[in-house]
Amino acid sequence: MTSARHHRLYHRLQVAARELQRTADVAIRPSGLSTAQLAVLAVVEADQPVRQGRVADQLSLTEQALTAMIRRLDSLDLVRRRPDPHDGRSTLLELTPSGTRTLHDAGARFDVVNEVLDGTFDADELATLAGLLDRIRQALAEDQPEG
Repeated sequence: MTSARHHRLYHRLQVAARELQRTADVAIRPSGLSTAQLAVLAVVEADQPVRQGRVADQLSLTEQALTAMIRRLDSLDLVRRRPDPHDGRSTLLELTPSGTRTLHDAGARFDVVNEVLDGTFDADELATLAGLLDRIRQALAEDQPEG
């Protein structure tokens, strides 16, 4: 019987993720942002203004980790923070014009990563892979203890 252990799936996913991260880091290095910071900008742009907690949830980050990143992005004038008028405990995030330009510039540089994936898999394989990765994330998230 084959198993995740037999196929060394964790190891293979980890190695593939490191290579993907390395390729992405090299691609966006001129922007001065990390891939994590770029991901924050992309999530904010897609749904702005967006609650900071929603961004943390979408990126599987702790509030503390996201807050540190938001402080950095705010100091670079890439995001703007403001209180949520409907919930005083929440902070809303939106991109500044500079944040939008930076995201689009870095995003264009990031296309090299997507081109590698598009050149490696056909459309059906890309859809299958996306679904499988979503299932892995969901299964692992459900397996985490509350806290």
